[in-house]
Amino acid sequence: KVRTFGDIDIESFGVSHDAAAPQFYRFHKENRSFVMLTDTGYCSDYMRGVIENADGYLMESNHDLEMLRMGPYPWNLKQRILGDRGHLSNEDGALVMTDVIGNRTKRIYLGHLSKENNMKELAHLTMENVLKEKDFGV
Repeated sequence: KVRTFGDIDIESFGVSHDAAAPQFYRFHKENRSFVMLTDTGYCSDYMRGVIENADGYLMESNHDLEMLRMGPYPWNLKQRILGDRGHLSNEDGALVMTDVIGNRTKRIYLGHLSKENNMKELAHLTMENVLKEKDFGV
């Protein structure tokens, strides 16, 4: 679905999350695009195709797996977060980025970081390490 606001086209697509009609967005203006992808438990091949080679990304980096495992949440909530209709971990979000960034990509922002199960520095370090492991210049 595409909507236009002024000179910006906004495409919306469904995500895998346990909420009513959750969406992610790709914004287009002239030859530039920006993707906002949060609140999803996984990123399908279709989703990866839709978001590839954007100029910028806001990618979910919700939790560190070890912090979530050891954290205060009850077991059923931890399972929900880890499930296909939950949230992407730091590593999962970083692995998605290795599949979709291209020669146009200039910026990656991390979003929807859990206050209880993540730290900004840890999310950034995980993204940096995964990109380096996959031979992306960081």
